[in-house]
Amino acid sequence: MRLVTKFAAMAAVVAAALVGVSVPAGAAEPAADGEYLGAVTLITGDRVTVRRVGARLVPAVDPAEGREHVHFATTGDGIRLHVIPSDAWTDVNAGRLDLRLFDVALLIRDGYDDKNAAALPLIADDLTSLSAAKDGDFWVQRKQSRDPGKLWLDGMRKPSLDTSVPQVGAPQAWQGGFTGKGVTVAVLDTGVDATHADLRDRVIEAKNFTDGTLRDEDGHGTHVASTIAGTGRGDRKYTGVAPDAKLLVGKVCGPRGCPESAILAGMRWAAESGAKVVNLSLGGPDARGDDPLEVGVNQLSARHGTLFVVASGNDGSYGAETVSSPASADAALAVGAVDGDDALASFSGRGPRIHDAALKPEIVAPGVNIMAARSRHSFGKPQEKYRELSGTSMATPHVAGAAAILAQRHPEWTGTQLKAALMASAMPIEAGNYDQGAGRVDIAHAVKQTLYAEPAAVSMGRQAWPHHDDAPVTKPIAYTNAGDQPVTVRLTLTTAGPGGEPAPDMFRLSATELTIPARGQATVQLTADTKGDAAEGAFSARVTAESATGRVTTPVAIDREPESYDLTIKTLDTTGALSDNNFSFLFGIDPSRYRGVPTIDGVGTVRVRKGSYHLDSVINTPRPDGVTVNSNKVVHPTIDVTADTTVVLDARSAKPIAVTFDRADVRPKAVGAGYGRVSGERAVFTGVLGDTFERIFIGQVGEPLPEAEFVADIGGAWAVPDRFGEVTRAAVAYHLAWFDYGRLPTGFAKHVVDSDLAEVRTTYREQAARRGGTKIWVAKEPVHGTAVGYGIPFELPRTRTEFHNVDGLSWSAEFQQWRKVRKSLHTETVVTGGAVAHEAGKSYVDDWNTAVFGPSFRVDQASRSRDTMSLSIPMYADAGLDRVGVSEMDSGSTVLFMDGVKVGETDTAGQGSFDVRPEQAAYRLETTATRSGVSGYSTSVSTVWTFTSVRPPDDAPGKGKGGVPLPLMVVRAAPQGLDDGNRTTADSAKVPVAVQWNKGLDPVPLTSLTVEASFDDGRTWRAVPVAGGVATVDHPRSARFVSLRAKAADANGNTVEQTTIRAYGI
Repeated sequence: MRLVTKFAAMAAVVAAALVGVSVPAGAAEPAADGEYLGAVTLITGDRVTVRRVGARLVPAVDPAEGREHVHFATTGDGIRLHVIPSDAWTDVNAGRLDLRLFDVALLIRDGYDDKNAAALPLIADDLTSLSAAKDGDFWVQRKQSRDPGKLWLDGMRKPSLDTSVPQVGAPQAWQGGFTGKGVTVAVLDTGVDATHADLRDRVIEAKNFTDGTLRDEDGHGTHVASTIAGTGRGDRKYTGVAPDAKLLVGKVCGPRGCPESAILAGMRWAAESGAKVVNLSLGGPDARGDDPLEVGVNQLSARHGTLFVVASGNDGSYGAETVSSPASADAALAVGAVDGDDALASFSGRGPRIHDAALKPEIVAPGVNIMAARSRHSFGKPQEKYRELSGTSMATPHVAGAAAILAQRHPEWTGTQLKAALMASAMPIEAGNYDQGAGRVDIAHAVKQTLYAEPAAVSMGRQAWPHHDDAPVTKPIAYTNAGDQPVTVRLTLTTAGPGGEPAPDMFRLSATELTIPARGQATVQLTADTKGDAAEGAFSARVTAESATGRVTTPVAIDREPESYDLTIKTLDTTGALSDNNFSFLFGIDPSRYRGVPTIDGVGTVRVRKGSYHLDSVINTPRPDGVTVNSNKVVHPTIDVTADTTVVLDARSAKPIAVTFDRADVRPKAVGAGYGRVSGERAVFTGVLGDTFERIFIGQVGEPLPEAEFVADIGGAWAVPDRFGEVTRAAVAYHLAWFDYGRLPTGFAKHVVDSDLAEVRTTYREQAARRGGTKIWVAKEPVHGTAVGYGIPFELPRTRTEFHNVDGLSWSAEFQQWRKVRKSLHTETVVTGGAVAHEAGKSYVDDWNTAVFGPSFRVDQASRSRDTMSLSIPMYADAGLDRVGVSEMDSGSTVLFMDGVKVGETDTAGQGSFDVRPEQAAYRLETTATRSGVSGYSTSVSTVWTFTSVRPPDDAPGKGKGGVPLPLMVVRAAPQGLDDGNRTTADSAKVPVAVQWNKGLDPVPLTSLTVEASFDDGRTWRAVPVAGGVATVDHPRSARFVSLRAKAADANGNTVEQTTIRAYGI
């Protein structure tokens, strides 16, 4: 049977309607099954496109020229998605390549996708910046180098944003004459609005390390700067901690975040320019080993004596080991947050440090509901001079200001001494040492005190299980007396176990009293003894040195490791030799944990808690041709670790995959095999991708799992090449996927017969000359909703027959139009379709990339949640009613008016979040998108909606996860008789038109639907007749393009006016 097009069917059904056709959002438009996230070119030149289907991120790889035979290991958890070429595995294992270089989900989030970045920014091991172009030449040169050195991704950090000045004792310090005068503090952030009354004359130099302007359009940096050194002139109320300090302002954060190279450059500039204190209210996830920012903080601190005060991050609600980098650097003073009552903020990043149980954060300060200066360029009303923010970003400048005051008091002190004194004088709060460090900063105490301890915090590390033979750990605490008189102190210990209970036998001091000479030092030894039957976990202590004039407090922590063992893996290639040419990972079932397992000489050891684990490895073996490799994926789904354990992952246990066809000369182009492992609310998805199954092998060691815990996938794209052997001009293609439950098959075989498949005769039109396309069919299985997708690039325009299996799967498709830039494919437009209802043995017809291109609606595209309207309207769907689409644009804008007054505006078409008043109001929403080069059609798309809205009740019908859908509609048009170039040669065209409602809305009767046409790009317009949902457009002989303007209104008074310049060609 042939599939009737949606537009023709709808026109036939509703020909008797008042003036046109109304398409209910929930009925005639299936939800697009998958969301295109972006395309990324790796450091190797290989291009990866990513879409989200349910919980899974689904990659598709286009290898760079000359790399068609490279395999790719994929691993993801719904947030991360690593796609690692097989010729990079040994460098990743050896630590020469930052694993983040291959986390394509992270690269897209950080704006390093092909749409937003012309090259991949890198940091070398000497902390210099460089970049890798998209053409892959950088990788070729690196592989030819004898000593390539280490490379990090120039990652993107984020500002740590999620009553206070008196809380830290600043007014008492001011009374003593200590206001930060003569001290320079650097603020490395989003910039500063130096015109604000509180910051006038505070900034002595400003420098931009980003691609944008110095203007603080975010407002974060202005807020931070005024907390440090605001004068309070704006209203005589909000004065900073050190109002007489001077500021160096380095803009290191732009709209997308804070590139690590910009932060490094700002850190160097600040230290070399004489800043005594540097405020870094920013950060990112910490990982094992040093990253570039940690290295930079430590080196610059040692070289220049600078104190880097760094936010500990806002992930504390996730529990322990959530301190961010570079607060994790040894030399950094890591700052957590408390509220106005000195209670720890729920978001404040918590220790210990992830890899060695070191004590971080080291101090806390007010960071909840902090009022400070608002940049006039940032969000807010023009008359508002201040704004309230929360986060460790807000706590950090309190400590930086305190450090400036202390530096004025002791101008000769280094950053290390300032850090020690601030911690020594801090006031402990009701929290553990790994949450608060030394306590809440107390500058009133700090300026009076001449005594401090080094180290300022004592990290005694992690004692490995078992503990019956633990040796005592002893560390010195040296007290320095900066005063002119000797000081005698009494030493006391306060201890706590993992549950907060006292632990009197865990720690001891070598003395209970010390006399510290004037301008001298005295040392006491602190010993921790973890031997015995004590509880397991983090033990803490607080050493207090108290004299007649003050006190010094030193926090102490040691981690008594719970029952844990060494898990060693050995990876053997198909020759039986140990091999580093692998990518291996560990997924904790109980306890929860995911981590890579790097190997050296084919052996890798990780320390793990007692429990059950899932182990996976893809192992390469070079083939005789010296170019290609066999990739063998071996999974061991259940390893119970109850003692030191060694697991051998032998590539020889994996067996071949064979897919054969009845049709002759079918060739593979993109194939893959993998699985998803589910554990409670967590899952990991992994696979190996390549160009043929001839060199990919799979196997499982151990017993099968329950079907609910494991789903395997095998699939790919095949084609019959043309008579010249060219797959890009194939007339027949296959998209196939098979799933299995409870196990990864050890080997797989399938024979494919056309009559067992669904057949789709598909036409792909072109929007511009010399373009190509990729159609990715995505298959989703019914049990877990796991999806895989594969596609083959081809030349446009093209008509081909596509086969796919059914087998109880849900299939949907995505089409990408691309152009070739040097050696790389550059995505220009992406159109995603909804699920199709195809049956095996039946034939269908379809078309893609067909005019008219314009806005469409899907779930949560335009909604209201209480008093916020959120818009994410895709502007460039093709003519299919089940489609959404995006495109490269030259410019765009979205403007919202409420009762005739502008509420807000964005510079992105169809995108925005706007705060509105709760009561009912009349709204006008305008959005415009322009493009050139990527398409000859829909070069300008503008839509104007008018509607009324009121704050919806919490239980409003139709409410989705984004809120209640706004009463918006769009007009979809699909000219009949277009050729492969979206042109018609006819003197007139029948153009079915349909009003499509925002997803989740019930249709409202239309009161009018009119269509106008222009043949001079919108300079003049003429009405065209509309009957039965079809407009008839007569074409002047001289016209080359037809522009359309449609207007619709419904019975509730909602209207839409939609203008498409160059809707189709003649």
